[in-house]
Amino acid sequence: MAKLTRAAERSGHTLQALQDMIEHHVEGLFAQISDAFNALDRQRGGDGARLDYTSVRPEGARPWRWQVTPRWKRSPRGAFVHYRENANGAQVKVHAIQLVLAAVLADAETRGRVLILDELGNSLGEVNRKDMLAALRDVARRQHLTILGTCQDSVLVDAADVCDELLWFVHASSSDAYNQPTRTWGHDSDGKRVELTADWITAGRSHA
Repeated sequence: MAKLTRAAERSGHTLQALQDMIEHHVEGLFAQISDAFNALDRQRGGDGARLDYTSVRPEGARPWRWQVTPRWKRSPRGAFVHYRENANGAQVKVHAIQLVLAAVLADAETRGRVLILDELGNSLGEVNRKDMLAALRDVARRQHLTILGTCQDSVLVDAADVCDELLWFVHASSSDAYNQPTRTWGHDSDGKRVELTADWITAGRSHA
């Protein structure tokens, strides 16, 4: 019994050390995301943002959870406000995009990856929309990844100023299962937009 007790104590100490190591590593990642979140918000002209995080260690064979709460300031001298506090939709959307970009910036292995954002630019005013699109462009170039954003036609004009390629899908009608042929715009070496005759877009249709 004494031998088993000593073995159990050693296992308990090993588990404690392993959990300490995991907790330190994960919380270090959250700290990097929080710093990037704050930097992005201040670059945009905001008053600062951060992540609050708490580790909830499992008891026994249960999931390990971290409670993470995004917060941001609404004024230079104000307190950090919980993300669920009442706010206009544009403010929430801006910080949601900034948080995603902060996670990308905190990752050292993003080269060649693809980030997909749905309904990009919706619920944003003109100024916020341009700021967010510029931030997406800068992060994509800095981290060497591709960002694909779906958006409404009303966003295309602003998107064309920052992105490298536009794919324009036109819905034919409610009774037509297929869109009209996709139109593609890119940028030439002089920065002028040109419509591409991308044969590869339609190459596979004959095999459908």
